Amino acid sequence: LEVEGLTSAAAGIRDVSLTVHRGEILGIAGLVGSGRTELARTMFGLTPAEAGTIRLNGTPLRVASPADAIRAGIAYVPEARRQHGVVLDMSIAANTSLANLDAVSRHGLIDRGRERAAAQEYVDRLRIKTPSVLADVGTLSGGNQQKVALARWLSTSPAVIILDEPTQGVDVGSKAEIHALMQMLAARGLAIIMISSELPEILGMSDRIAVMHRGTIRGVLDRAEATQSSILALALAQATTH
Repeated sequence: LEVEGLTSAAAGIRDVSLTVHRGEILGIAGLVGSGRTELARTMFGLTPAEAGTIRLNGTPLRVASPADAIRAGIAYVPEARRQHGVVLDMSIAANTSLANLDAVSRHGLIDRGRERAAAQEYVDRLRIKTPSVLADVGTLSGGNQQKVALARWLSTSPAVIILDEPTQGVDVGSKAEIHALMQMLAARGLAIIMISSELPEILGMSDRIAVMHRGTIRGVLDRAEATQSSILALALAQATTH
C-alpha cells in the first residue's frame, strides 16, 4: 500500500505519505492528538480526503467510503472496540460475517449454517474462548472481543489491515496472543498498519515506525535504529528522519 500526499481538512491531516509492504508491520506512533486515528479513518474512507493518492499494488484507488476500501482489500479494526469494533448484543457468528455477508448468503438471505461454520473456523484459528459461536460477543473478555473484531475483517480476505490500538484494555495473556496472530498474518503476506500508544508495543512489533506530529508524518525509523527516545524526539518535533 502506498499513500502519497494524503490531506484531509476534516481529519486534520496534511501531506501524509507512507508505504507498507506485504508481510510487514508498519507501526504508527505519536502523541495523543497527533492524527494517528484520523489518518486511519481517512485511509478507510470514513473521513473524506481533499488531496493525495492511495495505491495498492501500484493501482490507484478511489476510497470515498468504507465500501470502496473493503472492495479494494483494506480492512480497519478501530480503537473503540466496544463502540465500533463489535456489536455486543449480537452473536460471534453474526459479528464475524458482518463485513462479508455475501460469503454466507444465498439469494439475498443469510445461510445461518454457513455463517456458523465460517465463524467456527475463526474461533478455532484465533483461539477465541467461547462455549459457542452463538454466544453474544458482550459475554466475552476484552481480548476475545478483539479477536472477534479481527475475525470480522479477516473474513474479507484483505491485503492490508489497519489495527488501531489492537491490545488496548486486554490482559497480558490476550496481548501476547494478539501479537502472535499479527506476526502470523504478516508471515502469510498481509500488510499490517498498527497504531499504538504503547512504545514497547511499537518497538517490539514494528518492522518500521512512522511517527506523527500535528497531522503529518515527522519521520520514519527502521526497527534497528528506533528507540523510545528517538520516537519521542520525532513525536515532539525535535528532529526529522526519513
